[in-house]
Amino acid sequence: MKLRSFHMESSTLIACPPERVWAVISAVTRWPDWSHICVRVWGETGNSLPAKASFGFELRMGALSPSFNVTVVESDPPHRVSWASTKLTVTARRTFEFTPVPGGTRVTDRKDFSSPVLSIGLWYPRRIVRAMTEKWLRDLKAEAERTP
Repeated sequence: MKLRSFHMESSTLIACPPERVWAVISAVTRWPDWSHICVRVWGETGNSLPAKASFGFELRMGALSPSFNVTVVESDPPHRVSWASTKLTVTARRTFEFTPVPGGTRVTDRKDFSSPVLSIGLWYPRRIVRAMTEKWLRDLKAEAERTP
């Protein structure tokens, strides 16, 4: 087990093209309208999530509502987007890939966490983060499939 880092990955099939999924996820200010875990969003990204754009969001995480300020580090519409943030020496990078498959789009959500000083491989709340990720993907699927 790596003590100062860990990786998490989840995926789902969404019954619409990657362009539709991209339209939903890139409309960052609308996340609280459809996501049960996103409380609010701030910052200006437009509807494209361009590289170097910065924005922030507050999440529901059990009894807590942590906030994160992130910077888009990679953007390839409608195929891939990645953002990163550092909080309390923990750097998190979240990457979404949107792959066309028969019947729609395979959305893969990857998270990579690391810290130069903390043993996050031992104490980071993986079970909570996994549950939040799965809920996020279910909400994204419902919103993308609901709207034309």
